[in-house]
Amino acid sequence: MDRVLLADAVRQLDAVGAGSGTFAKAQGVRQFNALLSVAKELYPERLDGQSLEAFDRVEAVEPAVYRDAVTRLRGALELRPSASVAALLDQIQMPSDAGPGVASDLGELREAATLGLAKTTLLLAGLVTEALLLSRHPDSSERGPGLGALVNQARTQKLFGRDTLRHLETLVDYRDLIHPRAETRNRTKPNEARVQSALSAVRLLCDELTDLTLRYT
Repeated sequence: MDRVLLADAVRQLDAVGAGSGTFAKAQGVRQFNALLSVAKELYPERLDGQSLEAFDRVEAVEPAVYRDAVTRLRGALELRPSASVAALLDQIQMPSDAGPGVASDLGELREAATLGLAKTTLLLAGLVTEALLLSRHPDSSERGPGLGALVNQARTQKLFGRDTLRHLETLVDYRDLIHPRAETRNRTKPNEARVQSALSAVRLLCDELTDLTLRYT
C-alpha cells in the first residue's frame, strides 16, 4: 500500500465511524490495527504515528476511544509539507484558459507534494508544464512536440524570462526519472530541494501565462 492509498483508507475508516453499539465494530478495530501497522512502516520518522498503539482486543473497544485513535492516525497522515513547499503550492495559480485536465493534474501534483512523494511530484510538474505549454501551441497532433522541444522553441522565440526558461529546462531533465536507473545515471535524487525547483518552474510559468496573448508562433 502506498502513502496516497493509505491516507484514503484511513479517511474512509474515519467516515464509516465506530458503529452505533456499546462497543466499536470489531472489523473496524481490525482495520485500524492493520492500517496503523502500514503507517508505522511508511513513516518511521513520524513520532505522532509511531506513538500510537494497536488495540490488543478488538471486541471491547469503547467508541470514543476508537474514534480518538482513528482521528489521531488520520491527523498523522494528513501531513503539511514543509513551509517552503507549502508556500510554493499556494502561489501556483492556473491561467484562466487552462483546461479541466490540467487542473486535475495540478490537484494530483499538490497531493503528491503534500504527501512527500518527491519523484511523483517531479514527474507531475513536468506533465503539468507540458500541458500548459501545449495549450498555447499550434500543434494539434496526438502526442505533441514533447517538453524538451517546447522549451527549446520557447527559448528561440523568447517567450518567457530567462529565469523561467532555466527552471523549465530543469524540468526536462526531471522527466528522465520515469526511466529505470535514470536517477543513478544522472545523479538526480528526488529530494525536497528538487521538489522546490520543480514547483518554482510551474509557478513561474503560470505567472507568465497570465498574459493570454503569449503564444507560440
